[in-house]
Amino acid sequence: MPESPPPRGPGRSLRIYLVRHGQSEWQLNPGDDLDMPLSALGHEQAALLADWCARRAPLDAGSRFDVGPLRTSPLRRARQTAAPLAAALGAGVNTQPSLSEAPYRVIGELPRADTPLTPPVGEVSARYREFRRQVRGALAELVESADGSGRPVLAVTHGGVIKTVLRVVAGTDAFCARLYNCGITALDWKEGIWRVAHVNLWDHLPPALRTT
Repeated sequence: MPESPPPRGPGRSLRIYLVRHGQSEWQLNPGDDLDMPLSALGHEQAALLADWCARRAPLDAGSRFDVGPLRTSPLRRARQTAAPLAAALGAGVNTQPSLSEAPYRVIGELPRADTPLTPPVGEVSARYREFRRQVRGALAELVESADGSGRPVLAVTHGGVIKTVLRVVAGTDAFCARLYNCGITALDWKEGIWRVAHVNLWDHLPPALRTT
């Protein structure tokens, strides 16, 4: 079983936004270079994300998007996604190494089940366990940032990181998620429990610009 998420007092609350970077050149032409920049479409996705966030767009009937601290993975595709967001919000962005992507396909490290309704068998790989520890550490840093600022924190990171965060808070490695470029995942800590508020929030992206 994965390690439990960072402990929080039941009477306190916070929100964390996790943004997958825009489409990268690697997604179009996979190769040995794992730190490639955004594609032209990826830059367009990032610009639309920045404009939507700066407008404090409505999330539902009673709340709007709001964010305080900004964090980014050190990899180029994440930093290039975070740059227009920081400019639009008039905010600085801090690089957080623990938000870096795994250098391999994470889904290949997860346990498998024989049927849709039976539990998975086997253990995750040693390298995935190490990556999971890294991601748990990243989540702890984001919790500290949101708690210290009193405002939601937004981190621009990678699909493998976000999916692993979801597995950490769920306490199981028995599922995966499909995430879109520049899609937003929102997690709330409230009343002593993690709540997944949004996965693939993509109101800022026209259907033709939604890529995985």
